[in-house]
Amino acid sequence: MRARSRRSLAAGLAAAALALASGAQAAQKTVTGASGQVSAALSYHAGSDRFGNATYSHQVLAIARAGSTRYEAPVRSPACSPECNLETFAGGPLQVSELEGAGSPSVVLALNTGGAHCCTIAQIFSFDPRTAGYRSIERDFGDPGFRITDVATDGKLELESADDRFAYLFESFAFSGLPIQVLRLRAGKLVDSTREFPAAVRADAAQQLKAFLANRHAGLGLGFAAAWAADEALLGRSAQALARLGREARAGRLRSSDHLSPAGGRFVSLLRRRLHRLGYT
Repeated sequence: MRARSRRSLAAGLAAAALALASGAQAAQKTVTGASGQVSAALSYHAGSDRFGNATYSHQVLAIARAGSTRYEAPVRSPACSPECNLETFAGGPLQVSELEGAGSPSVVLALNTGGAHCCTIAQIFSFDPRTAGYRSIERDFGDPGFRITDVATDGKLELESADDRFAYLFESFAFSGLPIQVLRLRAGKLVDSTREFPAAVRADAAQQLKAFLANRHAGLGLGFAAAWAADEALLGRSAQALARLGREARAGRLRSSDHLSPAGGRFVSLLRRRLHRLGYT
């Protein structure tokens, strides 16, 4: 009985020590952003778990317009249970930006589900004049994440990312080319507008082709070849790209290092079907 009591006491002391350590590490923090007459504040408790990983809890977003609070609620996403981590890259977890060009900046939350190669979640809050409040949309950007940038340097902001559907499609993640993807916010919805930015697509195609040529002799170029062909399809050059890959196949330069992925002519045929299925052709 005394041994059981000692074990219970030791367990209780350990739990109390862990709780005390967690409490000591937790701190109330707030991130703010503003543009024009719109301001936003993201408050949360920052701490760490027993492995030293950062934790974010009690996340609350508040949005004010012309000094009046129009939205305030806990941050929730069906992608996370119970709460998401906060994204720390590409502008941080909170940005207030003019995305629609209508003189009413949107509030963008960048969250992260955690785990290897996953997943950046964007929550975008736009003003709804009918309710004088804010409506929101959510998009999972997968591993590539996103950044708010002026892709065409024309004074308009977009969300620049990459097509995560190409991850692991023909190669391991490290050798998967992910073609550029540009989205615009229109009427409160994200619209794939990549074809409207041919200069950016051409630049990405050049990078994907360079990566393919550098890795093809090692049998690790198929993922980059697929991304290059996708970019070329967006530029209206799908037939030419597939014809070039056909020549590469006949020359024996479309090999797979693991001998499991389709290579040569089979790769070209499968890629043609995938580009059509994914909406590139």
